[in-house]
Amino acid sequence: MENLKKTKFKSAALNVLYPLIAAGIIVAVWAIAAAAEGNQLVLPSPGGVIKKFFTLGGEAGFWLSVLASLLRTLICFITSFVLALLFASLGGICNPVHRVLSPIVTFFRAAPTVAVILIMYAFLNSSIMAVVVGFLIAFPVMYAAFYSAVTGVDKDLIEMADVYKVSPLNKVKSIYLPSIASCLFDTSKATLSLTFKVIIASEILTNVTTSIGGKIQVAYASFEISYLLAWTLIAIVFSFVLEGIVMLLKKVWEVRK
Repeated sequence: MENLKKTKFKSAALNVLYPLIAAGIIVAVWAIAAAAEGNQLVLPSPGGVIKKFFTLGGEAGFWLSVLASLLRTLICFITSFVLALLFASLGGICNPVHRVLSPIVTFFRAAPTVAVILIMYAFLNSSIMAVVVGFLIAFPVMYAAFYSAVTGVDKDLIEMADVYKVSPLNKVKSIYLPSIASCLFDTSKATLSLTFKVIIASEILTNVTTSIGGKIQVAYASFEISYLLAWTLIAIVFSFVLEGIVMLLKKVWEVRK
């Protein structure tokens, strides 16, 4: 038992240590590059950007902009998740559904994100467009992962459930859900942060005022590099927060299971 506790503690310590080392390397390279450039207007030092980062919270409209981008991300993610899981399940049960959807999914996965944003900008309101573009990026990724998970469920367990006349609802609860849960969480973690980045990119290109992307666009237009980098750090931090929430939900699921 004591050895198990030591192993868990060591694992937890390493999970904290390695990201800190990586962050230290990034900051060191950044500091060296800033010192070599010697111009704070072109490339500010890490210290200046971090100072600006901690003052953004008191800026008027900060939380409104952050919450607006997060809300668009969550709307896009939840819609993509539900529809991807629904169609992946239908595709797993009925192969023609998958054969029809597969070329569509491949098309959207191959389409350049910027091109999709610019095309949608001609037809939709900027705020709505950001959500639509995010969906077109997130849905194909989630559908492909969920379809593989659904079709990878142990066929012997399904046949056994059929023999014992297990109800469809109990099949889902006792066989399908436990089998695909890990994939659902892992895919959600990666896709949620991807969706957040796509939403912000859409906001930047279409100049959505109340958003993280809008703030980055303003900083770029006024050539305030430290302000731009500080808002970029905000986006990175909230991306990690979103991933952390998904991983926490996964831990809760594993404990309750």
